[in-house]
Amino acid sequence: MKLPKLFGKKKKEEDDFDEDDFDIEEIDGKDLEDDVDDELEEAVSASSAAAAIDDGGGDPEIDVENHDDEHDDDEHDDEGHDEEHDDGDEDHEMVGEDGTGVNPFDDVDDDFDEDFEDDDDEEEADSRKKAIVFAAFGFGVLFLSVLGGAGWWIFSGDSESAVAEKEPRPGVVSLAMPAIPGSLNASLSSLNSAASGEQSTDEPASTEDAPADAATEQESNSFAPTASDEGTSAATMNSLNNLNSVGGSNSAGGGMVIPAVASAAMGRIPDQPSAADQSRALSKAPINALLEEKDGIGDLPKIGSNGSKPWQVYARPLDPSITKPKIALMIEGVGLSRQASLGAINKLPAEVSIVLSPYARDLDDWVFRARLAGHEVYISLPMESEKFPLEDAGPLALDTRIQLAENERRLDTVMASAGGYVGLVTMMGSRFMKADGQLRQVIKTINDRGLMFVIGGVRSRNGALPIAKELKIAYAESEMYVDAIPRIQQIRTSLDRLEAMAKERGSIIATARPYPVSIKNILDWIETIKDKGVALVPVSAVATLPPPVQ
Repeated sequence: MKLPKLFGKKKKEEDDFDEDDFDIEEIDGKDLEDDVDDELEEAVSASSAAAAIDDGGGDPEIDVENHDDEHDDDEHDDEGHDEEHDDGDEDHEMVGEDGTGVNPFDDVDDDFDEDFEDDDDEEEADSRKKAIVFAAFGFGVLFLSVLGGAGWWIFSGDSESAVAEKEPRPGVVSLAMPAIPGSLNASLSSLNSAASGEQSTDEPASTEDAPADAATEQESNSFAPTASDEGTSAATMNSLNNLNSVGGSNSAGGGMVIPAVASAAMGRIPDQPSAADQSRALSKAPINALLEEKDGIGDLPKIGSNGSKPWQVYARPLDPSITKPKIALMIEGVGLSRQASLGAINKLPAEVSIVLSPYARDLDDWVFRARLAGHEVYISLPMESEKFPLEDAGPLALDTRIQLAENERRLDTVMASAGGYVGLVTMMGSRFMKADGQLRQVIKTINDRGLMFVIGGVRSRNGALPIAKELKIAYAESEMYVDAIPRIQQIRTSLDRLEAMAKERGSIIATARPYPVSIKNILDWIETIKDKGVALVPVSAVATLPPPVQ
């Protein structure tokens, strides 16, 4: 018999091998059947013999022929079955649905491709897992680094011994800044002090026993250095007991308050004798006849019933004998820092004009102090700058982006901030002074109030000067800042330049700030101009005045 074929027949035109390569060897079943028949005959004979012995010993007769005939019939049936099976094999040739032959290896190739794609997916998944692991590791390292740095910054700090070991630089004062009560730094400072066994220096014991009058005297911050301060080294300035020697004060609300200019910075500059004896003091101001009240604003300057104007009444009188080229200096920003303001008023000569900030407190008090020392007084008029917000003139600044009524309100607020001043000095205003319409209204209002209009800062192109000339008002213009760079050499160079320009033009105005270095160098320069053919005068002495009324 034949075993069934495992694969379909291959077409001869596509076969590169022999036709019998894929045929399975036929097995001759006849020999196998003969062996089976022999064994069967032996088994039948044995069983028949046993039966005969049991029945009486006779030899059994076995119908071998019938058995052979039956066996031949079965063999014949088997051969017929094999032939039918061969025909079935030939009929079941492997063909596709379209009648063409099918390659039995196609399914194997498909399985191989699927396995290969599965391997690729597994490799890609492994790569992604590795990338995630590396990213997580890097993030963990970064997080630990940040955490460690924060912990080091919070819990570490220079000990007092380490601070003491630092070499003090000449001319530099070191201050130990107390932490704000209730803050994290204050808590850590207390813990560190408790751990080291040292007493906290936030509130020295001497303060408890000090009388209230002594505390009031300390807060007055006199310019004259005390005897205890003269021999004090920079290393001992770290305690709060010596804080007032550098012009600071300790508030109960929290932290330390240090003024912009300390009294110690002005301590070595002597006061003007006229400031002490009031020998050059100006008349009392303001005059009620030159004020009018406006609802919601306050007292505004006005022209008197006799035609007298505030700028004429409050200006410092000029010595008519002065015929030399004139130089006028303005100190702006007075009133913001107490020490700087007192230094400008008491240490500079009376010919120097004082410009108060509208953002300062108690402007009437500063006007009184300045006039008592002989200075004529002006008030700054903030205006919008082209460099806003880098240059912010503040909430009272005249602005091109707001309504005209709001600008008028701000102007009235500035003019009502004090009384007894000569005029207004522009502060910033590089953008607002290019808006001719709004600027014209402002200048007209200033003139109608009897005030002088002064363009402060550095000379630049703007629309204010032509409008002032057209309206025929009293006006002036500053040329430069002498302390644009607040260094000794730069200030001296600016003052020398100012000298030369005054000799060339006949008069000139410059602006400075109440810095200790500016005040000291201006005083040194004033001592030298006596023999240089120039004179120091108030701003009103070099202003352009309107023609007299016929």
